[in-house]
Amino acid sequence: MAIDVLDSINDPGTPGKSGDDRLGFDAAAGRAWVIDGATDATDLKPFPGESGAAWLAETVSARLMSGPEAGEGASAYFGRVLTNVATEASRQSKFPLHTLPGEAMPVASAMWLRRAGDTCEFVWAGDCFAIAQTGDGKTRLIGTQEKADAETREAVRMLSMTQAERWAVLQAQRRGANDPARGLITLNPAAAQHLATAQLRLPPGAHVLLMTDGFFRFVEPYGLDTPASLLARVVNNGLAASASVLRYHEATPHSVRLKARDDAAAILVRL
Repeated sequence: MAIDVLDSINDPGTPGKSGDDRLGFDAAAGRAWVIDGATDATDLKPFPGESGAAWLAETVSARLMSGPEAGEGASAYFGRVLTNVATEASRQSKFPLHTLPGEAMPVASAMWLRRAGDTCEFVWAGDCFAIAQTGDGKTRLIGTQEKADAETREAVRMLSMTQAERWAVLQAQRRGANDPARGLITLNPAAAQHLATAQLRLPPGAHVLLMTDGFFRFVEPYGLDTPASLLARVVNNGLAASASVLRYHEATPHSVRLKARDDAAAILVRL
């Protein structure tokens, strides 16, 4: 069942860069998604382009343009997508994949929406989020906010480290992120079995905002909005104007993130 795509933005944060976020949609098929490639944790660049993070986000987004087959569930579908992506990674990598250290293997977060009648299915990995109007003036946050909270705590801890110490921690985290049980988008198709899912009955005309964690900064860590007020902000003001507020806030001294200006991708749809 179709959706209306009202607005979208993919702001890399750094002028002149393409960034590590991607978004896409097939409005007629009722699908939309955002993908956040995790910043590379190594100087080794086995994949084409600016970063392995961008390569993975771009490749996964391209594969999602071809939707599920009739009757295909989310786990089977994403397993097929990740299998395809892993095959492409083997073809394009400068080095055999089995020789790459764990910190050189790209990972990503994602939020994917599929509408079927008055039911919307959400599939997500990591710290991407969606906010949906559920009727009666209420909204629902879809995603794992604990991951965003944990990232804020970790950023505060790592800001006190030396660059070498920080790099070692990031590499160890990346090696752990490749465990399929972590439920992230990786080059291991088994990760598809651990993605988070939810199904919601949403009324026709409801707005749904999908976003990467860079856009979710409005809520965590900055506290400029609740999920409900962030959705209202975007519906009323648009994504570009909202992003400019975020960039202004990031320039202030109280910003607490390892990356002062993070990639921010978002897409606003109406059912």
